[in-house]
Amino acid sequence: MGKRMKAERVESSLYPRFWSFNREENALMRQIVVLTDGSGEVELGERRMALEAPALLWLGEAGTGRLRVEAGATGYRGSVSAGMLGAAVGDEPDSHHLHALVERNFVLSFAGQAERLNVVDRCFTTMVNEARQPQHGSPLILSALLRIVLVVALRVSGGEEIGHAAGGGASSLLQRFRQLVEMNFRNHWTVARYARTLGVSTDRLHAVCTRGLGKSPKALISERLANEALLRLERSSMTIEQFGHSLGFNDPAHFSSFFKRMTGMTPGSYRASAMQSRARGQAAPPQGFSDWP
Repeated sequence: MGKRMKAERVESSLYPRFWSFNREENALMRQIVVLTDGSGEVELGERRMALEAPALLWLGEAGTGRLRVEAGATGYRGSVSAGMLGAAVGDEPDSHHLHALVERNFVLSFAGQAERLNVVDRCFTTMVNEARQPQHGSPLILSALLRIVLVVALRVSGGEEIGHAAGGGASSLLQRFRQLVEMNFRNHWTVARYARTLGVSTDRLHAVCTRGLGKSPKALISERLANEALLRLERSSMTIEQFGHSLGFNDPAHFSSFFKRMTGMTPGSYRASAMQSRARGQAAPPQGFSDWP
């Protein structure tokens, strides 16, 4: 998907307004909404998240849903690709605080935070202009502005202090590693890059993963990627080549080789078997990657 971001103003209207998001399975994006006036609600299946201005909503799950804003509400809404989010969060020593933040769904009230809300407002004003008329370097500007917005959200949430308090214990490190994998497995990060982003050595990361889960970091990364491929083969009509590209494989043969190594079946064979099972009213073939529900 690359580094993409969509941004638009939510203008005042005499009637409630609705937006659906992530209806295309091969183009899932994170959602961000800022309400400067009025109220709204996000529907995520059976779940509901209410907004009362001034507020910021972030959806880190990249699932399907619908946004509704009431008559008179104003603000901004945006969609962020995994590539753009990765560029905004970065891999600096303090980036793990942002990684932990952006994997959640949350609503932040900016009541009493006029100065910080003003920063977010100015960032979004520029984002809307850049998204409307992309120019050379627009992705760089958008990722920088998004980072500012996320850091402001981190400060409002108190997440920075929470992150420091969590410390570097094994369970905390393992949780942060899995959050990073969830965010970057399509980008095919090396184990060394994960360790560097977490601020630990590769040996430390390997020890924590093998003691906590009985698997190496590399195995966990591969299993997350394979599990995503299994789910998409069962639920989507994309071609095998499209599957590979959506999961970061530029060469379809490389994707097929990886999938067969992980599952013992070619992608085509697995899809055919899953379709036959579904036609008989049975569950799909066992996935075997229970560590990644």
